Amino acid sequence: MKRLVSVWLPQWPIERLKRHRPGAVPDDRPFVLVAGGAHGIRITAVNVRAAREGVRAGMSLTDARAAVPILVSHPAEMERDARALTRLALWLGRYGPSRNVEGEDGVWIDTTGVAHLFGGEAALMEDLVRRLAGFGITARAGLAGTPGAAFALARFAPVKRRAVLAPAGEAATLAALAELPVDALRLAPETVVLLRRLGLARIGHLAALPRESLERRFASEASSRSRAGQAKAKTLAEAVLVRLDQALGRTEEPRAPLGEPPVLSERRSWGEPLISSEALVSEVGLLAEDLARALKAAGLGARRIALSLYRADGTVAHADAGMARASAEAAHFLRLLDAKLSQIDAGFGIDVAVLDAASAEPLDPEQTTLGRGGAAPEQAIAALIDRLANRLGAKHVFRLAPRASHIPEQAAMRMAPLASFMESGGLPGAAPGERPFLLLSPPELISVMAEVPDGPPLRFTWRRVAYAVAKAAGPERIAPEWWRQLGHPDVLAETVAADDGLDGEVIDPGQREKTRDYYVAETGDGARFWMFREGFYGAADQSGQPRWFLHGLF
Repeated sequence: MKRLVSVWLPQWPIERLKRHRPGAVPDDRPFVLVAGGAHGIRITAVNVRAAREGVRAGMSLTDARAAVPILVSHPAEMERDARALTRLALWLGRYGPSRNVEGEDGVWIDTTGVAHLFGGEAALMEDLVRRLAGFGITARAGLAGTPGAAFALARFAPVKRRAVLAPAGEAATLAALAELPVDALRLAPETVVLLRRLGLARIGHLAALPRESLERRFASEASSRSRAGQAKAKTLAEAVLVRLDQALGRTEEPRAPLGEPPVLSERRSWGEPLISSEALVSEVGLLAEDLARALKAAGLGARRIALSLYRADGTVAHADAGMARASAEAAHFLRLLDAKLSQIDAGFGIDVAVLDAASAEPLDPEQTTLGRGGAAPEQAIAALIDRLANRLGAKHVFRLAPRASHIPEQAAMRMAPLASFMESGGLPGAAPGERPFLLLSPPELISVMAEVPDGPPLRFTWRRVAYAVAKAAGPERIAPEWWRQLGHPDVLAETVAADDGLDGEVIDPGQREKTRDYYVAETGDGARFWMFREGFYGAADQSGQPRWFLHGLF
């Protein structure tokens, strides 16, 4: 059964500012945050002293100063508040992998299956509120089986209780919510006013009312209004029932977590924070074994794992690793994470570690080698690829594959190291003509002198250096791929080319849509160049004269 925690931070903007700039927030005077708007400067948040003086969010600063002359104000920093709240939500992942911000001053956490790690739900909530208080953050928490009930308990339960828990089940949830005001159902202000006018001030009153009766009462309130007013009353009644059903678990309320939830997750916590790197590596190894067992039990292999280390000072360190093929081997997980663990500073100690299988896929049975050979060659290659990719970066480890194109710079593409050649859409095989070892991408514009307009080159200039051609072979004609210009799907691959670090005059590849005649030109000292003439002299379907480009070096 699902269990969720809603964390309300009633003083979040002010306490966030105080944590980052302690001198900006006085402790002994009424203090407010303000922001400009269409109706002047308005108060967005107040501290406890200001609230005691009657200052409320939404008041104009002028009115508040008239009532409380010693009021201190500071510009609100809403964007910084939002970013810091997201970081806090990430840190709260120690209590559940699925979580996200809730409004401008709250966070929700899915704690299903996690409470036993803290000694029960009450202990989990006490630990959460206590840790936040240690950071100077006032928090109230509600735990229930639905997001709506948890929200209501966190924000509307009696003030003396920092953490409120509703047992599982609809009846228990209703009992916990019955005495709370209808405001706790996250209704629009006008709806709350209408409910109170009808004498339905508490959730218990609303739940005890027959569903059909609620719509009739709303309609009676709108009896003197137009037909449009009657329709609006019906809509309001339906909205109230939806919120009530969501709070009691009769209707599902989907929640989008902060990032994709992991496929599987394992965690460990310690009463005494881990300081030494040896202890950390040892415990992460045990965590890797836990995750490997869970993956094997589910018949899955991880393609990407993510480690989160929660420090005692509230910061979080992250390390992740990707795999070329699905794996459920704890030793392999630890090898990939080991180098990154050595770079992590434990600070004041790490008290919680979470290892997620961020992505996974079915783990197919594999044929192992006979005798003492150990793992099959494919497994050894995959392990090597993983180590290289996690050390150098995944984009730097790839294989080359043929692509279904006659255009030289588009005839090959980069693929994942273990991908099949068939996935590229091309078939391996030799090109019809001689090809250079170095391909320039894009081809570089050169000036050429030929004996006849359509003949081979006699002299050419490339990068301001003139070359005399001793002999030339060609032409090899490559026509444009006209079918790609008719709307057929075409995914342009990454061009496989060497970067020689030189700056030459280049052209836009998107402009090369003409027939090419390729030549192999050799100079007197044996240097060989691969060049082409784009277009034909005197062709009716082209504008301008043909141009020459250098495309490769032999």
